[in-house]
Amino acid sequence: MTDKFENIENGTQETENDFLVDLYDDDGNKQTVEHLDTVQVDGSDYVICIPYKEQEDDEVDEVIILKMEYDENDDYILVPEEDLEILDRAYELFKERNADLFDFED
Repeated sequence: MTDKFENIENGTQETENDFLVDLYDDDGNKQTVEHLDTVQVDGSDYVICIPYKEQEDDEVDEVIILKMEYDENDDYILVPEEDLEILDRAYELFKERNADLFDFED
């Protein structure tokens, strides 16, 4: 995916899962993800998501970590984080906070 993702979910639309978020890249391509948690690293918020799978028994092998920022209109946007150290710290914090909910494979 490309440089910037934006959450343009309609606030009045009801979904079967309140944790689903539609992300759109700069070209308008949509990816639906499930928001698992939001963690803070060095004063910035990072959203932890996984690609949405319709079948619950589908195994997930990818975690998406996006940084919350604000655009020129003060709307929040989600952008990829390039710093691998920050990504590692955000993921470790997520694992610590959610050890009872998920089986993590290292």
